[in-house]
Amino acid sequence: MQCCKRFVGLVILAALFAGSRQTGQAQQKKLSNEDKFGLIMKAIPDSAPVKPKQPRRILIFSRTMGFRHDSIPFGIKAITMMGDKTGAYTALATEDESMFEPQKLAKFDAVLMLNTTGDCLRQRLAKDASAEDKQRADQREDPLKKSLRDFVAGGKGLIGVHSATDTYHKWKDYNVMMGGTFVAHPWNAGDKVGIKNVDPTHAINASFDGKDFEIVDEIYMFRDDTARPNERRYLLTLDPSKTDMTRGKRKDGTYPIAWVSTFGKGHTFYCSLGHNQHIYWNPMILRHYLAGIQYALGDLEADATPRPSKSSE
Repeated sequence: MQCCKRFVGLVILAALFAGSRQTGQAQQKKLSNEDKFGLIMKAIPDSAPVKPKQPRRILIFSRTMGFRHDSIPFGIKAITMMGDKTGAYTALATEDESMFEPQKLAKFDAVLMLNTTGDCLRQRLAKDASAEDKQRADQREDPLKKSLRDFVAGGKGLIGVHSATDTYHKWKDYNVMMGGTFVAHPWNAGDKVGIKNVDPTHAINASFDGKDFEIVDEIYMFRDDTARPNERRYLLTLDPSKTDMTRGKRKDGTYPIAWVSTFGKGHTFYCSLGHNQHIYWNPMILRHYLAGIQYALGDLEADATPRPSKSSE
């Protein structure tokens, strides 16, 4: 019986990784949560790219003030289990904004914004909230925003997954820290797109073995004044040879997927892959995320110098 279950799991896994719009998405819907968690466990790497310099803690924050992705529970499970299994870090998942109070945040080495949306550190208010209520919300939110900014600038890490860039559109420091600000997703969740590995020898791209690949996921287009190749190190972009690029409307024609940068003394990593649930049981993507997390934590040495001419090819 056990062998039969393993065989069925492997068949499902193969179908999902095939990435077809029809098969992958349909199979995903048929799986139970228990099946999905099992696939996540199988996909997690056995070891981390490097041994942590010291015990590390990351805060996974997934609060939403707009659209809420149904993949959030699977992202939490994958990121948490990956730290436990590899020993790279331990994670605490929360949607309690009070964790951004300076004395609480100081206990962590990095923050991972997992599919957050909107002004997610702000108190929820009723539509008919009074001016006094709004003022109190401002007074509560502003110190939390400053705490996160100071946390990263002071030498800690910030990691963003997918809609972490659909968060705080009007907070400039956040836009600079995260690196991009979402404006649209011309490539939808069921579309197969080509991903170009624009930095094949980069430590965070090691999981791709120097190759480009295809994937089924929702792909973001970023605001023209953000995610620019002269400001951050592109790791992955859309592959024009395998993607319908006529959908994109960005002025500079660049459509990055993942990048690294710095903010003050801190390290930042972002990847837009993570709308669909099956992203979190894709072994290749999980290894990419693990390397990015270790970079943000300060354990994995990696170059964050922008390479605009290379990335714009």
